[in-house]
Amino acid sequence: MDLNECKQKGFIKKTLPNKNLAKSMLEISNTDESAVKNVTLSQENIMTYVSVAYDSLREILEAICELNGYKVSNHICLGELLKEILKDFDFTSFDRFRFIRNGIKYYGNKIDLLQGKEIILKIFAMKKELVNKYIKDII
Repeated sequence: MDLNECKQKGFIKKTLPNKNLAKSMLEISNTDESAVKNVTLSQENIMTYVSVAYDSLREILEAICELNGYKVSNHICLGELLKEILKDFDFTSFDRFRFIRNGIKYYGNKIDLLQGKEIILKIFAMKKELVNKYIKDII
């Protein structure tokens, strides 16, 4: 699905920027990140916490969209919009994280502990970069 199709199907809607909502999204994202960082990761729980880490990243991405006056209700469309509004957005990594999370959540895919820890570190590195570049000085 491309950006135009996302807009035509109503997955991306133009709104007024809302700093308070973006701030709330940042707080939720930080809570999710804290939950992941404060748990002992194991083979039994790694898939759960990879999903929580992804949700933490997604909240930041949605906050960036909110600050730019967009509501997005689809993960693929979120990536497509961000490619458009953030010229340096690492869509490939985001799409990989989305693919892994969806595999766990919807298809029963499993990942091992080391792979999961690596994914979590990469997700939080991307989140930190995005917050520092696009949110920290605005909110």
